[in-house]
Amino acid sequence: MKYSELFYTIQGEGMLTGVPSVFFRTSYCNLRCIWCDTPYTSWEPEDKSISVNKVVEEITKYNCRYVVITGGEPFLQA
Repeated sequence: MKYSELFYTIQGEGMLTGVPSVFFRTSYCNLRCIWCDTPYTSWEPEDKSISVNKVVEEITKYNCRYVVITGGEPFLQA
């Protein structure tokens, strides 16, 4: 699947603000939402690919309970 980045950070918004999380940002989106906070991952997709197994492997390296899958549009990755 195409992706932009995978990283460990502290959640910065919502009910889990302040909670350690791993973010997995996919790349490419077919929408142009005016509130999009990551147009760099959505409108001009990067050409990096990763398998689902590798995503799981990378995420499990972190001692973290929460994973945020965001985009781009994750459902376009099927």
